[in-house]
Amino acid sequence: MSFAMGKENDELFKIQRTSEVLEFDGVCNEALWDNATLLPMQMFIPNHGDKTTEISEIFITFDDQYIYFGGRLHYSNGATIKASTKKRDGIDGGSDNFGILLDTFNDNENALCFETNPTGMRSDFSMANDAQVNIGTLPFNRNWNTFWDVKTAIMGDILHIEMKIPLSSLRFQEKDGRVIMGMSVWRTIISKQEWHVFPLVTNDFGMLGVWKPSQAQKIEFVGLKRSNPVYVTPYVLTGIEQKSELNESNSGYKMVNDPKLTAGLDLKYALTSNLTMDLTLNTDFAQVEVDDQVVNLTRFSLFFPEKRQFFLERSSIFTIKTGYLDQLFYSRRIGIYEDDIVPIYGGARLNGRAGKWDLGFMDMQTADHNYYNSDEDYVEKIESTNFGVLRARRQVFNERSYAGGMVTSKIDINGNYNINTAMDLIYNPFKNDYITANYTHTFDSDLSYSNNFLNHGKFYFNWKNRSNVGLNYDLKLSRAGQYYDPQMGFELMEDYSRAFASVGYGWVYSQPDIKMLSQEIGMWVWLNKRNYDMVTDIFKSSLSYSLSMKNGYRARFALMQSYDNLDEIFELSDDVFFETGEYNYTNIEASIQTPTNKLFGLKAQVTAGQYFDGTIVTFGPAELTMRPSSSVKFGLNYQYSQVDVNERNQHYKAHIARLKTDFTFTTKLSLLMFFQYSSDEKFGINNIRFRYNPKEGNDLYLVYNGEYNSHLNRELPELPRSEANSILLKYTYTFIWGK
Repeated sequence: MSFAMGKENDELFKIQRTSEVLEFDGVCNEALWDNATLLPMQMFIPNHGDKTTEISEIFITFDDQYIYFGGRLHYSNGATIKASTKKRDGIDGGSDNFGILLDTFNDNENALCFETNPTGMRSDFSMANDAQVNIGTLPFNRNWNTFWDVKTAIMGDILHIEMKIPLSSLRFQEKDGRVIMGMSVWRTIISKQEWHVFPLVTNDFGMLGVWKPSQAQKIEFVGLKRSNPVYVTPYVLTGIEQKSELNESNSGYKMVNDPKLTAGLDLKYALTSNLTMDLTLNTDFAQVEVDDQVVNLTRFSLFFPEKRQFFLERSSIFTIKTGYLDQLFYSRRIGIYEDDIVPIYGGARLNGRAGKWDLGFMDMQTADHNYYNSDEDYVEKIESTNFGVLRARRQVFNERSYAGGMVTSKIDINGNYNINTAMDLIYNPFKNDYITANYTHTFDSDLSYSNNFLNHGKFYFNWKNRSNVGLNYDLKLSRAGQYYDPQMGFELMEDYSRAFASVGYGWVYSQPDIKMLSQEIGMWVWLNKRNYDMVTDIFKSSLSYSLSMKNGYRARFALMQSYDNLDEIFELSDDVFFETGEYNYTNIEASIQTPTNKLFGLKAQVTAGQYFDGTIVTFGPAELTMRPSSSVKFGLNYQYSQVDVNERNQHYKAHIARLKTDFTFTTKLSLLMFFQYSSDEKFGINNIRFRYNPKEGNDLYLVYNGEYNSHLNRELPELPRSEANSILLKYTYTFIWGK
């Protein structure tokens, strides 16, 4: 069955129900597909709006248990079908991919995505904030997982795909027997660097347009009913941890064994079709990958993304951004302290949508923890603490605008508290312009309340045009008071007033005879003042140019001018520091990315120029990727940083090297090895993870983590080669009641 789509994506596209039975074998030859709704695909890149070079028969239907997607993807030559990985969540741009985006609540901001390639691998991820991100970051979180399945088959010159998503894995709102969602579909043919999509979304946003829920086609299901099963996932973990400690005479180190045997439980239950409750007891995150080490050449804190599954589902509900990376709630404040894992007794999480309201609630309780500060050589007692978040917001004015509030609370067992309240607004006045405004206020037991309430709060305002084509602009204004301290949030700086403004112009080329895909010029300025004396301490400006080619090459160049006024000594390392005073300096940046459809792929960045009253050269992060087959992938990442202050004979050099190796024997069996070394921290990390995942919710992990020292004689007594290591075995199994 075909459908003639209207001109606007908000015209409803009705999905036909099926009564046929699917033989789930990866081959679309059942009657179910002949009667399903056929989706008309069009070319997105390289030549936007052109007729596709290959035929795509893509279908969608549903019954009482599943939403089904099917595909018969034709190729002129089946030998060009390409798959670079079988790894769960391993989509890397080197495969022919087929993906679905579902804005299940039709809120134009959040979505769930399901993607596969010719091997039948499963990759699912969540989208937030309408895929709006900062430069250099990605709009999705691939650590989110749910229950669904896919099978594929290559038959001659046709790639067959059958995908089924349980209704119980989705959250949606039903009204008068109707469910309306947003949907986008894409197919990539990597040998041609082509993307085919439904609907034909605008290219105003570049590649992000494919993943923007606000651009998705509105689809309608009649009679879609969600079952509410209970997911109960117990786990058992055993193993041994070893850590080096000084011996009784303080003359050397000994390894201390700490055997592990523990168990816990996660429970998920949909209270309604649109509200979900999660419970966790004795929470453990042993299978989570370690963070990449980073050389920090700035005066600001580093931001690391959340990878723990419990915090990820519809996590954007709890997000109120108050700056470039600043946000009121940062879930890594729970259960992590200075890279130490803090035990979590348990907690509860509720999130969903009711009418035009988004609702979220979270409460977690951590245990006492002794943290050893090796730099200062003392033990810090971390008290058992309760972490709470309450969030509510509502659609206002139009379907892309929201107003609401949030409360975060951190209360330890002694009654010490840090509470923050916030009001926020996201307003879409027209087309691609968005206004974001919020105010957050801190209440802290350690502080007496001052007469000026602004000293305890933070104000943030942003007016941004989100387009990548034509004129775009971005204005940010913020002020954080002296006593503003969101201890459950993330802040780059303290006690400041800031203005940021950028303007740019972009071009996209759809003509077949033009090899360039897009180019953009832009400039920005950042002005930062200290509140206590209103002196400008940071002023930076940048002029940049970026381009993308239709064959997959990308490059970016930038010239940056900086002014810093230091009111205290900035210690870059033990060997390099910068005195208080004013500094003006200039540097350049350049980056390049090669196509992802080759055996080798490269991403590299170089920065060079002045740095305060010295010079700087950094190479990287540079990543060389090799994909010899869908079962093997190698990734070598390297960064070199050098700072020289010749006038004071101060010099700093740092190397970071990472080797990531993926062996994916099947889509269910994998071995991942990660080796990392940092000369700056003078230590290395090994992380080896064996995973057997026969089906979603059933996992066997065998994990080895090791930390080792280099430069052993930098302290007395001499440091041990092995700082710590552990080997852990974890098994989880999900019981589903009430399917």
